Amino acid sequence: MAWQSLAAALPSLPRVLCGPILRKVAPRTVSVWLATRIGCEVTLTVLDAPEALGATRASGRRHTVALGTQLHIVCVTATPTSGSPDLVEGVVYRYDLAFAFDDNQAMNLAEATGTTTLPAAFAYVPFGLPSFCLPPASLDDLRILCGSCRIPHGNGRDTFSIGDKLIAQAAANPLARPHQLLLTGDQIYADDVAASLLMVLSDAAHVLLGWQEEIPFDDAGNKATVDKLLPYLRREPLEKAGFTSEDLDGQLISLGEYLCMYLMVWSDVLWPADMPNFGDVTKATRAVLGGDADAMSRWFGQRTKKGQHFGMDRDAVKIDLFRKDLKDVRRMLANIPSYMIFDDHEVTDDWNMTRDTCSSLYGHPLGLRLAQNALVAYALCQHWGNVPEVFDDAAPGAPKPPGKALLELVDGIVSDSAYESKGAALRTLVGVHEEATLATRPANAVFHDEGSLLYHYTVEGPGHQVIFTDSRSWRAFPNGRVGGGVLIPAEQLALQIGGTPPTGERMLIVVMTTNAPPVEAIRSAARHDLVANIFEHYPDVYEAWELPSLHFDRLMVSLSDKLPLVNGQRTGALALVSGDVHFSFASRLLYKATTRLEDITPQPVKAVIAQLVASSFRKETGNTLGFQRKGYDFAPNWIAWLLIPKTTPQGYVGWNTAVGSGRKVGQGGLAAAGGFVPLYTLTLDQPTLATAPDGWVLGNAVDPQTPPDYSYRLDYLTPPEVTVPVDTTPIPLLPAGATPDQRKMAAEALRLAAAKYRMLNAGGAVNRVIGTNNFCEISFDWHPSNVALRRLHHTVRWRKDKDGEIQLSDYVVPLDPDDAAFPELVPRQMASAAPPP
Repeated sequence: MAWQSLAAALPSLPRVLCGPILRKVAPRTVSVWLATRIGCEVTLTVLDAPEALGATRASGRRHTVALGTQLHIVCVTATPTSGSPDLVEGVVYRYDLAFAFDDNQAMNLAEATGTTTLPAAFAYVPFGLPSFCLPPASLDDLRILCGSCRIPHGNGRDTFSIGDKLIAQAAANPLARPHQLLLTGDQIYADDVAASLLMVLSDAAHVLLGWQEEIPFDDAGNKATVDKLLPYLRREPLEKAGFTSEDLDGQLISLGEYLCMYLMVWSDVLWPADMPNFGDVTKATRAVLGGDADAMSRWFGQRTKKGQHFGMDRDAVKIDLFRKDLKDVRRMLANIPSYMIFDDHEVTDDWNMTRDTCSSLYGHPLGLRLAQNALVAYALCQHWGNVPEVFDDAAPGAPKPPGKALLELVDGIVSDSAYESKGAALRTLVGVHEEATLATRPANAVFHDEGSLLYHYTVEGPGHQVIFTDSRSWRAFPNGRVGGGVLIPAEQLALQIGGTPPTGERMLIVVMTTNAPPVEAIRSAARHDLVANIFEHYPDVYEAWELPSLHFDRLMVSLSDKLPLVNGQRTGALALVSGDVHFSFASRLLYKATTRLEDITPQPVKAVIAQLVASSFRKETGNTLGFQRKGYDFAPNWIAWLLIPKTTPQGYVGWNTAVGSGRKVGQGGLAAAGGFVPLYTLTLDQPTLATAPDGWVLGNAVDPQTPPDYSYRLDYLTPPEVTVPVDTTPIPLLPAGATPDQRKMAAEALRLAAAKYRMLNAGGAVNRVIGTNNFCEISFDWHPSNVALRRLHHTVRWRKDKDGEIQLSDYVVPLDPDDAAFPELVPRQMASAAPPP
């Protein structure tokens, strides 16, 4: 059967096109996001557990926003009804949705979603409705799912649906079922869309919006609708506009395309029975080229020379595999609170990566429009659910929230001219500025105007706090065109981390999107960027937080400020969660200081920073599989391998001194004949440098007369060499009116099920990285009264092949700063009392 336009199938499709997706959940607020093809008022009702059937705990209603004639989006929030107490932990709540459509049709959730088997589609046994529970105060019971990077035509099998199995295993047990889902970037790939999927998205955008967006595809003011910018016809105008992605043949451009991409990666409703093939693309291209036989001949020759006609067949197989798991994905998203942040691929690869990429993107009308469309779609589809209060009406006397202003701008747009007339206001709200403006900014920084949307936010729990940082839309470039930028400038660190509610004794989890720090292969590529550019795409080497660096030191200061004071010392542990790199691992950083960088008054610190890298749901490549085979020392070629330091653990020391102070702090060279043979004087050009621990032969040595003010010990951790299949045994249900002891026993059943493959890893002969598609979970052995026993588990679930059983690897991070297995690395001291002049 040939591919057909969505227009033919749309009238027979369910009225709910995507969702329900459960978003922000707190004791006094529950939000659910949906997309429909007919406008409606949606009523959300939160109900008690089955033993209290019919008891309404919270409710709310909201009308959809019309983004097109047949696309309407809403995030509806329920709050406790009059006299109802707050929602509490230890209870599985259910929720229901009712729809009053604008054509006077009233429907329940089953009717609006077109299913007569609602429990199977959106609920887990024993419930007949979607359900959720609040995170517990006890970290021993907390389960957080996380991951990033998901592309429909990627290699291997999409692992995002593994979360569905984890919820099903313990759906009726509020202490054992997963409590939150953290999506840490690249929820969509806007710049690497398979040609067949791009055809479907462009068609769906036109059908659902009811109008065609005219794209300014060059600097002369020429425009084209996206149906004219077919696959393989987009690269030329995008390259002329300075885009640097290697996958520009499939770059999303229009607002409708971005919106439809979200609908199709979260739901199976809009997918056609048959995808377009190369013949469909050829036919459409011939129509666009208007019978120009020479142009068509060149186009066809280029496609066949590159093998793209065969590539579409290969992509079709991968896309079909992706589609098969979407029903499970949709059910999962309906039953766990999810929180999201962008990385670069929500816009385009290399978004705001370097000063040059910013100059190109914002210096051309095409780049400005594309960034505008991407961030408007992100705000509507992802950010609305993160901070629904920002999209609500203002309190009396308060200014209009930026999210509400955005909804008013886009609601009811019915033509390209109407959308274009609001472009400047939309760009101001979402944080997009012309190059002429950026060029006047301090450090050429990208920024947000006062009163615009801010993308960082926090998620508050009784036993933990999650800070989502924005390291994409505030970047600064103090070095201009040279190298990368400052991911989060100092003033933003103070706001995004320091300006959050106090963490107190709770566990702090900070989402960074980019690794802090990455593996040595990436770090070496950044240090040797000119060499790396020979083999890899140049700007990609500037992805992460480098150690040592001034900006990493400032990050550590901001993070340690969130730790509790114990006898005047900032003491404790926190976790950094990121994705981006398409493989998963964990590292442990011991941070000790008597005085931190830029402290005016000395602030001692003793902290463990657990870095948990969770990537990818579906983006495995030859390089990521290389990491799985070879471990942390993997390099894509022999030259890169030579440049990668092989020492582990790694030690760094720093001084509270100005950048470029020229302070002499030691010597670098070799230890020989019982003494030190000086080769050069260590002079600080930045406050922190790598050192050799005492007893090592190679590396830098520190002058004992200038002892460091702070130190780092970095360990890349290793899971057990033997992985085991995931235990799918159902977790015991909680009986009605369960006692505290029964609740503890039920939660302990989950921990015991995992104990057989949990072990402490303080190194080992094999450094194992998970480079296949995977799905990650964070849990704790907290031991409230014994810090020495506290552990964080970064559990990675993956398959050896697309049809294989789910395997499990568990990285264990000891959280005690005084753990004897991870002592502070004391730097080797100079043999002489002072460095030479």
